[in-house]
Amino acid sequence: MKTLQFAAHIENNAQLHLSLPAEYANQDVELVVIIQRRKQTIEQQNWLAFINQSYGCLVDDPLERPEQPALNEIDPLL
Repeated sequence: MKTLQFAAHIENNAQLHLSLPAEYANQDVELVVIIQRRKQTIEQQNWLAFINQSYGCLVDDPLERPEQPALNEIDPLL
């Protein structure tokens, strides 16, 4: 018995497409499937922590876009 580990995406229709190494071609095999949700990477965790820490930091001093000046008329390109 050999253990193979894959990261895969399950489609909206709940179908999983799996490609195996060529050594298993033209054979009858028994498969055991274990499904485990992927954990977030350190980069994803750090980004989420940053967002959570900085969320609402401007609540008392919101950003406002000043009124924009009128655009000058330009000649058409063609």
